[in-house]
Amino acid sequence: MKLLSLLCVVVGFWKSCLTNRSCPDLIIDGCHCTAERSKQLSRQTVRIKVVCDDVELMDTLQPSFLPNKTVALILSNNKISLLRNGSFYGLAATEKLDLKNNLISTVEPGAFRGLVALKKLDLSNNRIGCLSPEMFLDLGALSKLNLSGNIFSTLTVGLFSHLAALKVLHLASETLYCDCQLEWLLLWARANAVRLGNDTLCRYPTHLHGLELRHLREHQLRCGFRSSLNEPWPDVAFASGPGLLRSVGIEGPEVTLKLIPSQRQLVFQGDRLPLQCTASYLEPSTQLHWRHNGRSVATQEERAIYLEDTLLHDCCLLT
Repeated sequence: MKLLSLLCVVVGFWKSCLTNRSCPDLIIDGCHCTAERSKQLSRQTVRIKVVCDDVELMDTLQPSFLPNKTVALILSNNKISLLRNGSFYGLAATEKLDLKNNLISTVEPGAFRGLVALKKLDLSNNRIGCLSPEMFLDLGALSKLNLSGNIFSTLTVGLFSHLAALKVLHLASETLYCDCQLEWLLLWARANAVRLGNDTLCRYPTHLHGLELRHLREHQLRCGFRSSLNEPWPDVAFASGPGLLRSVGIEGPEVTLKLIPSQRQLVFQGDRLPLQCTASYLEPSTQLHWRHNGRSVATQEERAIYLEDTLLHDCCLLT
């Protein structure tokens, strides 16, 4: 019994020494590092995992601050908004990178440069609207990519051309528009044996809403004017007393118009009621105009009408 206890102490001390030697103290409070030995191809290797989950990070960690044998890097649930070119350069052994639940809206070309061994990349639940092939440079070993929960509505042809080893792809988006611009994705996924996640559902157009993208056929992904309502885009009507606010959405070729609130809503005099309109961002000259009873709407403080002039947009949508 004493021998067993002594053995446990020795093993525990050895593991502690291994961790201390392989995982130096990290500069960021709340981050921690673990190390373990694994046997691969008849030889033992040290696998290091660095976790910085929910520690209020505003930026990615400098690669020089991390052990160069880091295999897994967890940066989820933080406040990172930008991935710069070369943000992870030097982490050539990293196989898993988790960036879910951040505020990422911009991913510069070459952001993952140097991650030549990366197999799993999770970018879900961020604010990415602009996607380009140059984002994925050096990710030739990547087998699983999760882009769900971002704000893109369509995907550029050849977007995943650098991902030669990709096998699983998640693209769930509240704004995913399934039309002819996604036909290439279906053909590419089938030709390269890439499985589209079953959470990747069409949101628009209406007749495809809720359907899994991977089960559609090319002839279903068509472009052309479609409207769920056989009526023109109406003015928004207000009443001085209790009344109804009615809003609709119109879908057209490469066009999505959506007004929030999106259902009938009871409005009383004196209520504060914000309206938000979202449309496809076709080109820099695209503009949104508000009209009421056929007349242009402007800020009228005496009537408590305020028009927000700032337009928020990504590559696909303008709000």
